[in-house]
Amino acid sequence: MNHFLKSSRKKRRVLAVDDELINRELIEAILSLNYDVTGVSNGKEAMEALYHAEEPYSLILLDLLMPQMSGFQVLEACKADEKLKTIPIIVMTSEKSAEVRSIRMGADDFITKPYRMPEVILARCERIIELSEEKKLIRSLEKDDETGLYIKLFFDAYIRRVVDGLKMGTDAVAIRVESGGDGQVIKEAAKLIKEQIAGRRGIACRAKENLIYVFCAHKNNYEELITQVEEQLVTGFGTGVSLKAGILENVDKTQPTDTWFKKAEAACDSLTAGSHTALYTE
Repeated sequence: MNHFLKSSRKKRRVLAVDDELINRELIEAILSLNYDVTGVSNGKEAMEALYHAEEPYSLILLDLLMPQMSGFQVLEACKADEKLKTIPIIVMTSEKSAEVRSIRMGADDFITKPYRMPEVILARCERIIELSEEKKLIRSLEKDDETGLYIKLFFDAYIRRVVDGLKMGTDAVAIRVESGGDGQVIKEAAKLIKEQIAGRRGIACRAKENLIYVFCAHKNNYEELITQVEEQLVTGFGTGVSLKAGILENVDKTQPTDTWFKKAEAACDSLTAGSHTALYTE
């Protein structure tokens, strides 16, 4: 994978942020053979460079003690911004306490000043960029392109990883979206369902063309959730849209996830016209 990532694009862009010119020049000398390095002298200039970049940066090298806007403020601003928070940040500092604080704030690594070993700096930059790009590649494969929901493989893997540690009861829900083949309906339905389950520690996947699976904390009644989503879809797309859901309550954690959702799907398919939800019963 590393070979693919290295060969698939032109030079990665690195933003070096330091108020000392000699430090910026040293970083550029170390990295310029492998990376396209841009240097700025303070946090304010760094944020302007990030917001107005024509091509995204692959890494930020960040000094902490700077005028106008400190490195800590830059770090905080980047981690709070949806477009910037995935850019890895390596903090450059001589303060041990600053290293700990910056890592807790979301920095990916640190380089100790003064810069005594150029090969170590280059190796750390390479490693952080590779890890970041591998994560982005994996994330891009986790989701269904049309709906943004997890694909079933990652959905199942996530559930198996967390289910044994959950103390609460959990439900498996199969939601069928009837739309007459309109792809925009399933896309909007996915968005609305994610919003509805966000507070219930829920996760959803697109199991089939018009079928969504939901795994979430136990809920006593799903009727309101399903009817609310359906009403919003009907408002946007017309009366040809309908939703129905089958629910397996308080799943048996010793059973395979496929067993849960087959039961939930069976309950869903047992529904008659005009009904929105059904519980699976043995």
